[in-house]
Amino acid sequence: MRALDERADVMDPDPNLPREGINPGKWGGAPWDCLPPGCPVQVLGHNGTVTYCLSATGQLHAVERWDMHVIASLFAPQINYAYWAWPAFKKVGTNEDGEPIYRVDRVERDKAMICLVSEGKRRGLFDPNRRVRGRGGWMADQGAFIWNSGEWLWSVDERGELQAARPAEHGGYLYTRAPDITRPWETPIEREESPALSILEDLRSWQWERPYLDPVLFLGWMVSALMGGALDWRPIVFTTGGAGVGKSTLHRIVEAILGDSLIALVDTTAAGIYQHVKQDSLPVTVDELEAKRGSSRATAVIELARLAASGGKMARGGQNHDGTTFQARSSFMFSAILPPPMGQQDKTRMAVLNLKKLDKGHGREPVVRDTDGRMLLRQIMDGWQEFRTRILPDWRKTLHLAGFDARAIDTYGTLLAAAEMLVGPEVLEDLGLEVSNQEALAEIIRAATSAERAEQIEKWQDCLEHLLAAPIDAHRGGDRLTVGSVLQEFENGTSLDLSYARERLALAGLGLRKAGEPAIGPYLAVPAKHPALTKIFADTDFYEGGWWAALKQAPEDIVLRGLDQRYHTVKIQRTAKFCLLVDLGAWDRLMPVAKD
Repeated sequence: MRALDERADVMDPDPNLPREGINPGKWGGAPWDCLPPGCPVQVLGHNGTVTYCLSATGQLHAVERWDMHVIASLFAPQINYAYWAWPAFKKVGTNEDGEPIYRVDRVERDKAMICLVSEGKRRGLFDPNRRVRGRGGWMADQGAFIWNSGEWLWSVDERGELQAARPAEHGGYLYTRAPDITRPWETPIEREESPALSILEDLRSWQWERPYLDPVLFLGWMVSALMGGALDWRPIVFTTGGAGVGKSTLHRIVEAILGDSLIALVDTTAAGIYQHVKQDSLPVTVDELEAKRGSSRATAVIELARLAASGGKMARGGQNHDGTTFQARSSFMFSAILPPPMGQQDKTRMAVLNLKKLDKGHGREPVVRDTDGRMLLRQIMDGWQEFRTRILPDWRKTLHLAGFDARAIDTYGTLLAAAEMLVGPEVLEDLGLEVSNQEALAEIIRAATSAERAEQIEKWQDCLEHLLAAPIDAHRGGDRLTVGSVLQEFENGTSLDLSYARERLALAGLGLRKAGEPAIGPYLAVPAKHPALTKIFADTDFYEGGWWAALKQAPEDIVLRGLDQRYHTVKIQRTAKFCLLVDLGAWDRLMPVAKD
């Protein structure tokens, strides 16, 4: 029945005939006091000189310059309606009584334009970046999951039956029509019949660094990628490994499963991605996102993925000083042999999955059915409420017990919860993830991700580590001194006394106070300004005094501030400066104990 409805002919009678008893151009309020009755074009509002309209085919148009081509694009395939509503008549002859006969000859374009523009002003301001939703997964009122395939909006009702409606305004959002993509499976899918089981089994044939965890995370990404805009947090996955480990094959499998619901790219830019995505929430994969010296392409793409994870907005300038705003809600997957340089803000938003060399003759080419993506989508729609209310909160609690920070909980929790929703806890138990024992599971996850999380340090810690490793423009016994080595020798009491240590540190723009009040000590004194510190941090994120703001983000027992001014005032090269005090004793206690 749905297929027959899609093929139904559009009714668009001759413009010379009355419509519901109303002759051409004679409707109440003609030609522009209001919209004509039954208008197939919906006017949404305006913003400046732009009028936003939903065309007869359900697509969004931002119209600023009006001509006949625009009128035809808005009303087609019901173009006769425009001729009927704003007709210009032409005499074609006379009747038997000698009276002239007129027929509709063309559209009074200016009258149509004034009518539509006036309606836009009456409707008020419209912001497409806030109210328009394209293809992909979305969350509607009361937390329901909606899938916009382009031609239809799909949802599952309380009885578990699939419902379809044409894209339109729902719950304050405008869902637009576009070329159709993956449609959900018509009937519910039991877990025992889910293609996710065979997909997970195929993924395990790769040589993952963590074979009991990484295939689950990868499956979880494919599932969460279809959720798109319905998620509060969209995790990023980055697969790495040398040549021949199967990274590109993984991309091909994802493309085969997700089909036309996926935007699969290789050589691209951030601008190219958001021009493709627009208002959709479809997932994006980028293969071979390699580190290239002197190129900022990869960095910009990763920045876009970072914004998409939380749904942050990106603003860009346009022609005639008109700025444009873009809000991405897509899940991203990358792969590379050598990933490009990334900041901590990027690393905390992604799961890095390392692959090893495949054995010769190892495994088999996975078999992907063209129905797999549709069945996975139906499972998501049926399991969405359980995912939101039970599975995801349980994983968040587990990862909190494991000591994960908020960003890592968002990333790993979403991936693991999405995988469990499709394959069930028993399958994860068989892989070695003790889902039934939350404390044991937390310990497994903590151990599995310890190396990855060790790299994800906070900005203040990154700043202080850079400062301690910074070279000082001085030598001792032929060795180049660093800030950390001077402090180490002074604390050991081997060869540097307080006076000599202060002289060396002053060359780096730093001061030193010995142990004592007000905490453990000794204290490294860091001023807000100094030419030597400007040089040390010149090529870092902490340039031009940024080190001062970063260190103030540290715990107050490590970087002391807010004390009496006499503690903070330290002489550096005969100049008294107000400094932050780094308690080196408290810093040492924070550092993990190294084993010889």
